[in-house]
Amino acid sequence: MTNTVQQSNATESPTDQSNWPSHACRRRTKADIESGGQKKKGRGVLKGIKVAKKRFANGSSKLHIEFSKTLGGSIGENYRMFVDDVVVYMKRKAPLIGVNKWSAIDSSVKDSIVADVIANWDLEDTYSTKGKILTIARERYRGWRSTLHSTYKAYITDAQRRANKPEDVTPEEWDYMINYFGTDLKFQVTFVYITRCSK
Repeated sequence: MTNTVQQSNATESPTDQSNWPSHACRRRTKADIESGGQKKKGRGVLKGIKVAKKRFANGSSKLHIEFSKTLGGSIGENYRMFVDDVVVYMKRKAPLIGVNKWSAIDSSVKDSIVADVIANWDLEDTYSTKGKILTIARERYRGWRSTLHSTYKAYITDAQRRANKPEDVTPEEWDYMINYFGTDLKFQVTFVYITRCSK
């Protein structure tokens, strides 16, 4: 069955999306478009606006954050904004092109992410702090790539995938990821295995 460009640009209906992987990026439905997009689904792409507003309201450029002494994660009033801020810096700096996992990213990029976070949050520049920031960044980087892979699997053809690019990647990054997911043997074997098991 051949898909035309016109068909690939059409928005998916809610029933088409019901078979999607659980964390694939969802496209706006016809009902959302007709209602002016008022119905919000999910959190959307992180932009760091909430943190910037809170910094401005405080009159301080740095917000306070604490880490749990037992589990090591961020806690306190600003914990969610802290994690979101780490994700914003990670997505700005960590490359998708040319790397296939977090450990393949150059240490200078990781140091740059840590430096940006420390510059904007009330944190000591210690080895422990760096480790906690990088743990959050690593987990979210893996989740980001996983979401991109689920979005890739949600469409049948590369034309449909290109027409439905996720908001948080550039066209060049998405094109690279489409080629990567389509040619990497690990993803092909896993996809065939999962397809067979689900029948």
